[in-house]
Amino acid sequence: MGKIDFDDATADRLVKAATSASDVLRSQGAARRSAAEDATEDFDGAYATRFTEAAHVESEDRPKLASVLDDLGDQVAKVKAEAEEERKRLRDLAAWEARQEEHRRAAAASPLGAFGLPQQNLFDVKPPETAVRPTPIVAAFAARGRMRTGNGTASGRSSADPEKLRLFASTARANDVAASAKATELKHSWSAFTSACSWAPVGSATFLQGFDRLLQENGADAAWIERIAAAFERAGGNGSLSNVVLDAADADVVPAKLEGLFEPELTPAEVAALWAELGYTRADSRDLAALPPTALNKLGNLEGVPYWARSTVNTAALDQRIAEAKDYLNNLNRPSYQNHPELAKNARNLGALENIKKALAQGNRDGERSLVSLNDDEPPLAAIGIGDLDTAKTVSWAVPGMNSSTDTMSDWATASQNLFDEQTSVTGPEDSHAVVAWMGYDSPPIPLTPREGIDLGVWGTSYAKAGGDRLADALRGFDAARSGSDPTVNVVAHSYGTTTAAYGLTEDGVHVDSFTTLASAGIPDSIPNAGAIHADHVFAGQARNVMIQEIGQGDPLAGVGRGFSDGHQQDPTASDFGAITFGADGAGELRGVTSHNVHAGESGYLDDGTESLRNVALATTGQQDKMTPYVPKGLTPYEQMVLFPFGEWWNR
Repeated sequence: MGKIDFDDATADRLVKAATSASDVLRSQGAARRSAAEDATEDFDGAYATRFTEAAHVESEDRPKLASVLDDLGDQVAKVKAEAEEERKRLRDLAAWEARQEEHRRAAAASPLGAFGLPQQNLFDVKPPETAVRPTPIVAAFAARGRMRTGNGTASGRSSADPEKLRLFASTARANDVAASAKATELKHSWSAFTSACSWAPVGSATFLQGFDRLLQENGADAAWIERIAAAFERAGGNGSLSNVVLDAADADVVPAKLEGLFEPELTPAEVAALWAELGYTRADSRDLAALPPTALNKLGNLEGVPYWARSTVNTAALDQRIAEAKDYLNNLNRPSYQNHPELAKNARNLGALENIKKALAQGNRDGERSLVSLNDDEPPLAAIGIGDLDTAKTVSWAVPGMNSSTDTMSDWATASQNLFDEQTSVTGPEDSHAVVAWMGYDSPPIPLTPREGIDLGVWGTSYAKAGGDRLADALRGFDAARSGSDPTVNVVAHSYGTTTAAYGLTEDGVHVDSFTTLASAGIPDSIPNAGAIHADHVFAGQARNVMIQEIGQGDPLAGVGRGFSDGHQQDPTASDFGAITFGADGAGELRGVTSHNVHAGESGYLDDGTESLRNVALATTGQQDKMTPYVPKGLTPYEQMVLFPFGEWWNR
């Protein structure tokens, strides 16, 4: 008997897979429709139109695919019945032929031949010789593409509730996971069917590719809506955004309008001029915050751009990096979260990022806080402005010393806030000023407790030279951004920060009204005196030099920094350097500094109530005539003996 290549069990599995997939697709209609309707409640504008169109296409394509799968199941069931019919025909034909053969053999064995046998059964009709022709299986489906931009509506705006957009995306992804599982079952069943049931002809069978395309389009919709939600979240939530910004956020590209700002050869002054032509104002803050990460990272650190705009985009970038880091840490066991170096970097730097956020959120009595800069180093470098850097008449840049990083950004911001508050105290609120807590360079670690390996950089100049370049760039950028307003600019530096700032303040194109050193770890030997520094006035203050064991009586580290350094041994409080010195050991009701710290509660150089803080506030507000004098303290005979031959520089 002839055989046909058709396995009923395999066909049954395909029918089951097709029917099950169809059922799942149809069952998703209510949930998808409800999520889409909720999302459109607060969705308006061109992007809402695109979303509605995409949801409509999905709502038509999904049941269309379900119908194709239902029909596929019916066709396979029909072919299975045809296969059984063909098997029966073959069996019947084989049985008839067997009977005929038996009759012929019997006739051949009889002496009378065929005349000695009974006549054949006239009702034993020969079964059909024409084979049953199976119905070709046709299961064609093609998912349609969907438009997801606001192209052609450049002047328009769209609004949305990002929480509802996120809910839609979450619902869509959950449904797609279920549909994807059925698609996988269907692929396996179809592959087995075409292998074990080759008797069944296959015509146009594009349902699997169509199923995949449908899922791809659904996934693209969910990802698209999540990107749009993220843009609204960066902008602060509900409200409207320009379609141009949403297009850029969706594509993660810099908008064409801003591209010219990022030409590498532009000077800060040229950037400032181009920015002015763009016409952005603070009213555009939402649109700037909604820019994609690519644009945020570039614009937030671009010298020459106003600080309100830089803070807007840097704060949005900070929030996104923190959210991504937390999400990454919560999903480390999921394959889709693995092998993401940027997310891993954010996670490693989460402590620093959160400390920057804490510093921004800390209360202050007068000035607002802004995120002047934020880069992606490890840990990230940053600068926080206290007061309005775009309008303040006096701006002071505070440069930290050894072992400073954004891991402790809130401490440096508190010290800078103390300076801001003291400036207000000595001038009155009518004189606007601002202070920048500048954590803008990679400072050297404490030598005996290094961050990584042995690092004696605090006694060298490499950290200071690199940091000086960064500070010079920031100061040139400030001059460009405030061109025409002629504010008073000061630099206040502590410990190794004075070494760093001194390098920056000797670069071309850099000039400030005053430079104040606190507990200097040494001015570079290459700078002969205060006159070589590009500042109208150079001030220097330091508490009494004391031995390490004399904790609480003075500064035990500044002299060590100078004495053991290679390349920065100059004490700015020395008379031959030429700086204007001031007191820090206490005068009248003002406390003296009794540590090397800049912020130690009550004993640091920028702590409330100290002689040091008062003098720095006076120096940076043009009131040097009110500063208390610096009184050098001599060494005891024991100290002179122990420190010889370092007694000379220690005694300064």
